[in-house]
Amino acid sequence: MTFGGIIAIFIAIWVYRTALEHKTGNALYWVAGSFIVFLAVQFLAINLNGLIIETFDTDINSEYDSAGGLNARDNSDSAGLQSGSGGSVIGVIFELLTWILPFFVVAIIRQLWMLKQSFNFMGLFSGLKEMFISIKNSFKTSDGEV
Repeated sequence: MTFGGIIAIFIAIWVYRTALEHKTGNALYWVAGSFIVFLAVQFLAINLNGLIIETFDTDINSEYDSAGGLNARDNSDSAGLQSGSGGSVIGVIFELLTWILPFFVVAIIRQLWMLKQSFNFMGLFSGLKEMFISIKNSFKTSDGEV
C-alpha cells in the first residue's frame, strides 16, 4: 500500500501542475477529486482481485470455523487460480492492477474533463516528464549542486 500512496502523491502533484499550467481553475478541487477517484478505484480493484481469486478457487463452499470465525478450508498451494508457477505471475498482475487501473482512470478524467481534449492514448501521459523534471530540479541548491 505504500507504493500506492507514493503514486497517489505523484498523481496529486501532476494534476495540480496541470490545473495551474492550463488555468482550469479550482486546482485544489481537481486534486481532491483525483485523489478520491484514485482511492475509490483502488478499493474497487482490490475487491475485484479478491472476487476473481475466490471465483476460481476450487473450495469456494468451504465451512467456516464456528468457534473462531476462521476460514477452515485448506490453504495449500495445490489448487486455485494462484497455484503453480503461473500463479506467481497472476499474483504480480493482481498487485500491479491496484496501482495501474486507478492511474489510468485519473489520467482519462484529467484528459477528457479537466483539459477538455479528445481521447488520445499518448495524451494520457502528457506532463509527467515535466513533473518529474520539476521535482528533480526542486532539490537543487542555489549553487546548482544537489
